[in-house]
Amino acid sequence: MKWELLIVEDDEAMASLLANLAKKMGFIPRIAADIASAHQALLQSTPDILFTDHRLPDGEGIELLEAVSSQRPELPSVMITGYATVPTVVRAFRSGALDLISKPFDNEEVRQVLKKVSDKLAQRSRIEALQIRFQMADGETGQLVTDSAAMTTAINLANRVADLETPVLLTGETGTGKSLLAHWIHNISSKSSGPWLTINCGAVAESIAESELFGYERGAFTGANQRKRGLLELAEGGTLFLDEINSASTAIQTRLLEFVQHGHLQRVGGTKTIKVNVRLVTASNQNLEELVTQGNFRQDLFYRLNVFPIPLPSLKERIDDIPILAEQFIACYARKTGRNVQGISADALQILQAHHWPGNIRELENIIHRAIVLTESNMIESQQLPIELQQLNSSISLTNSQYPWSKDAPLQVVEQHWIQHMLACSDGNKTEAARRLGIDASTLHRKLKHSS
Repeated sequence: MKWELLIVEDDEAMASLLANLAKKMGFIPRIAADIASAHQALLQSTPDILFTDHRLPDGEGIELLEAVSSQRPELPSVMITGYATVPTVVRAFRSGALDLISKPFDNEEVRQVLKKVSDKLAQRSRIEALQIRFQMADGETGQLVTDSAAMTTAINLANRVADLETPVLLTGETGTGKSLLAHWIHNISSKSSGPWLTINCGAVAESIAESELFGYERGAFTGANQRKRGLLELAEGGTLFLDEINSASTAIQTRLLEFVQHGHLQRVGGTKTIKVNVRLVTASNQNLEELVTQGNFRQDLFYRLNVFPIPLPSLKERIDDIPILAEQFIACYARKTGRNVQGISADALQILQAHHWPGNIRELENIIHRAIVLTESNMIESQQLPIELQQLNSSISLTNSQYPWSKDAPLQVVEQHWIQHMLACSDGNKTEAARRLGIDASTLHRKLKHSS
């Protein structure tokens, strides 16, 4: 993909030099001689990158950076200056500048900055494409669609580390989407064109885990009739995801430590050292620090893997995500089963949001799948949910000790109490309260006005 570069430079020779360098690297350069022309170009062609000189005929480039930062904060920008004082540098980076080029510069410096910006834009493009794919794909891919601050933080951390070789350790309860986030990291990384392989250390017998990971030579053990490459070799140039690393045996931990330290391995029964270029992403559903303290996990391996930990929240910490996750799973399994199920009732949704979710997102996915199979209409109702969830919801009896209205209270009284309850749950935010009540904001305002 070719990126459009806007160069704001009043020195024609300098602007031409920058444009030629950019063009040779596959960019589409545009030149503006002053701030006014730059603003016009930003309106007309929406460039992907901005290079601006510090001193321009009608003002300072830093002013252009600040204006662009407020209008198009996603636009990568670079300041070019022969007057790089500390205050200027600080102000430029506070305005969102990705880098700074000092005059006089050599061509290689410009090329490196252009490559840095190009890599950033390429990664962003991959992320955006994957967001669309994940939203439309089947199965658990919908888990990355979130309104949760905690999950958004996890995704942002994944985006930051994806293109680095930094070891990543995903932590969280079973069913929180660790394998999905690991796959996300691979897909938006520079290794996305390479293999994506995964192994669950807790699901593989200890006796074969070593040969699965490291491979073996012919004759290494009974039944080894030919040489076999392990997952680490097969993932060359790509990513290997080690799920439930907390379940790896002591022997496997020792061999993994050697691999992480040196980047090479020996097959079982072999003596040849094999160099492998593979990205490792690991995950644990237990606290590895506690396992280290208990002597059940190697401390040195823990420190090697725990360079960039990303904690994933449980579903009970993402209750507000249940409606959008349910929609994703409904869309997925309605297609898979051929059912015309289009949504979920407010009553059923309320039951789901009251559940404590020990199985996290995987449990929600299974419940939605089952409900779609059971429903005979285009809407999932509370009757299609597991009986234990229905019983939990119905166990709340309407007594004066639990609710601030009498047993024979009219609907309007109950409604007003419930509106006030939802307002309290939303910290007074009427828009959020309306969303939880399943009504629009204008209806809520009208009901509040009638009650006053």
